[in-house]
Amino acid sequence: MKRRGFTLVEMLVVLAVGSILLAIAIPSYAFLVNTSRLAAVTNDLVTALHLARSEAIKRGVRVTVCKTSDAMAASPACSTTANWHDGWLVFVDGGTSGEIDGDDTLIRVREQVSGGAVITSINYSRYISYLPGGGSQGSSGLANGSLKICRDNIQRNIIVNRTGRPRLDNSTC
Repeated sequence: MKRRGFTLVEMLVVLAVGSILLAIAIPSYAFLVNTSRLAAVTNDLVTALHLARSEAIKRGVRVTVCKTSDAMAASPACSTTANWHDGWLVFVDGGTSGEIDGDDTLIRVREQVSGGAVITSINYSRYISYLPGGGSQGSSGLANGSLKICRDNIQRNIIVNRTGRPRLDNSTC
């Protein structure tokens, strides 16, 4: 009589090999997840910048991206004390630069960034405005600047040149 099945030794060998493969794969998977989350936040912010620039050119008016801490409020406002990772607004900025007032039109709202990403800025401490010609202007009055997005020691930089075009660069936190 012929018996079919696995012996205890065969099963232990398979479990040992599987454990080794999992031990190798899990750190790589965690890195992949972290990189993917960082890329998602970076892409959201770059999309907001591209949208603001194209709307400024199309409408022939100033369009601003500002940081906010109350993105989901009934009437969200720009905030000087918020961080970029708290959320941002894209709006037609017809009144006071960097503030939603009067007849300003809200174009896009982004809630707080989840997953522990931290966004810092150079020359864009409060907002980034795009002028009708497509050029950028930060809250410091300078045209060029950058935003740094950091998560788990991986950093993506959004560098905005004088003409308002953003580009990406990688580095470490």
